[in-house]
Amino acid sequence: MKQLRTFLRDDSGEASIEFLFIFPIIFLVFTASFESSMYMARYVMFDRAVDLTVRQLRLGTYVNPTHQSLKKTICESGMMIESVTECINSMKIWMQPVNTGTFVMAAPPKSCVDKSQPINTDEPPGNEYALGTDNDIMLMRICLKEDPMFPTTAVSVKMPVESDGSYVMLVTTTFVNEPG
Repeated sequence: MKQLRTFLRDDSGEASIEFLFIFPIIFLVFTASFESSMYMARYVMFDRAVDLTVRQLRLGTYVNPTHQSLKKTICESGMMIESVTECINSMKIWMQPVNTGTFVMAAPPKSCVDKSQPINTDEPPGNEYALGTDNDIMLMRICLKEDPMFPTTAVSVKMPVESDGSYVMLVTTTFVNEPG
């Protein structure tokens, strides 16, 4: 009985117990802030890569750009990615001209790349990807799926997480096709 009282009065492990309660919360805050910082940096680099590519498109550097060549150019434009091939396979581009008579814009699809499906390298149909003609106002939507570094923190940060565990980065831009 005396040994039990001695054990219950012993306070040598108090700091360890407090550490065990506080550490998971602090670690979650750290990983969530790191994940959101990386998401923002990746998004800014993605947006910049799209701007550089659209500038080349607008100025006519490309001659009949294909869906795959645009994806490759965006992925090679200094983004924070592990591999260009993975970036190309995780990206979907939707591009359509805007009707300047009514300025009615086609609603872009809400879907992005489905990573569970086989990779499709075919050119998308005309209702998803059209180059337009001279002086057309073009609406372009680029969707890229990335895997989080810490999968459990993406939920706590409220990132747009997909059913496959990846999050979506979406850039929308407009430009005018130059004549000639």
